[in-house]
Amino acid sequence: MINSPQILISKTVFLEFLQCSKNTWLKLHRPDLHQHYQLSEFEKHLLEQGNEVDSIARNLFPDGIEIVGYGDEACQETIRHMTSKVPTLFQATFIVDGFIARNDILAYDETNECWDLYEVKGTNSLKEGSDRDHIDDVAFQVSVLNRAKIRTGKYNIIHLNKDYVRQGDLDIEQLLVIEDETEKVRARLPKIEAEMTAAKNYLLQEKEPAGECQCIYLGRNNHCTTFSYSNPDVPEYSVHDIARIGVSKKKLRTFVERRIFDIAHVPEDTELSDIQWNQVRAHQTQQSMIDLKTIKEKLGALTFPLYFLDYETFAPAIPIFNGFKPYQRIPFQMSLHVLDAPNGELKHYEYLHEERSDPSGQVIATLQRHVQDGGRILVWNQCFEMGVHRELASRHPQHQEFLEDLNARIYDLMEIFQKQHYVHPKFFGSHSIKYVLPALMPDLRYGNLAIQEGGQASDAWWKMVSPATTPEESKTIASNLKEYCGFDTYAMVAVWKELVSLYI
Repeated sequence: MINSPQILISKTVFLEFLQCSKNTWLKLHRPDLHQHYQLSEFEKHLLEQGNEVDSIARNLFPDGIEIVGYGDEACQETIRHMTSKVPTLFQATFIVDGFIARNDILAYDETNECWDLYEVKGTNSLKEGSDRDHIDDVAFQVSVLNRAKIRTGKYNIIHLNKDYVRQGDLDIEQLLVIEDETEKVRARLPKIEAEMTAAKNYLLQEKEPAGECQCIYLGRNNHCTTFSYSNPDVPEYSVHDIARIGVSKKKLRTFVERRIFDIAHVPEDTELSDIQWNQVRAHQTQQSMIDLKTIKEKLGALTFPLYFLDYETFAPAIPIFNGFKPYQRIPFQMSLHVLDAPNGELKHYEYLHEERSDPSGQVIATLQRHVQDGGRILVWNQCFEMGVHRELASRHPQHQEFLEDLNARIYDLMEIFQKQHYVHPKFFGSHSIKYVLPALMPDLRYGNLAIQEGGQASDAWWKMVSPATTPEESKTIASNLKEYCGFDTYAMVAVWKELVSLYI
């Protein structure tokens, strides 16, 4: 064990280095560049869920002792407990060779006189071929343990059981799965050792690395937080935003090598798919592309009444109500706009569950009151709403026929834009209603709402029903939730009317 240098490389820093080395260097040496960046509500939710799973997993080791503090003090406490052979340590800490590792769970194997490592993950499963991060994570910790001369045994990953259904009190042993990944970790270790050395050499250099970051070869959704700083020649809307360009790695690499970043400069001889070319040409000409015949065919076939439906859901890692699995959605809110005829009166119905209990029954009852036989149900991204209905049916089989009928009547309004029957330069290659709506109706914007996206709504609901929240604050949250969800379905109505006006 040695004293920690000014910069320590943790497993989080190491994994970030593997994603984008320059971004990680900037995060360590230029924190001012990261001050503007804040985690999204969804990212915060994932972190909170991971922490909750870690806390639950500790119940598998009731004799565990938590190492508190950080740095050298935590290292000394760790060694003191290990020397006395305590059965289990939580957050055992080691600093060696400029690396720091904090182990979720380190359990002593008396028979083999070694320590077994357990890494806790808030995931439902470890799918074959997608475990690189998990195995890398554990291999990094094993490397640090080896450097610290700790005799280790098995390397395990604890994760959620995707098939567990809560009934009554939480069954920790059924909720969690322990997988022995020792052989995979050992096989990966030489590669990780080499990458750790590279990370140390790169991240500890005092001079800022020159040039672009490696994210320049990735699509926009995979860009690091300092992308614009490291790649100043790339405009805010660039070739990185072309649909599925991140999957078309050869195409994107060609753009980068030819220094073509502005979509306006994409040459005619570029090999792109029809969908990609439609997006490029809409931007280059600043003209919309509208397949009026298909739009009329699709929307003209919809029978009245039209029901514009949207749900807001909360998906906790640890199921909190009976009948739910890990990460299964709790539909706590719904909004329904109803149009009986093309020029009829627009009606609005809604439901918001304001108690800390399962809202499924009330949601079904609300649907049954207001959705009659016949007519079509319009949604935006049908996979979501149809999935909610299927999950409701699994918990309430007596209503399965009704819920299956709802799914049979669904029409996905997003399809018009996803299949490019309508391409607008201000969609910026997206078919999200957050882009479609302001492009078609600039006066209607989510930015004017207190809650602006689903992740915020999810967290707001859980806070609203928390016993720690005051009645006044809960009332404000409820009002904001109703405004947001109601706006979602009203936005669909507005988009539908705009499309219909094109051919009437």
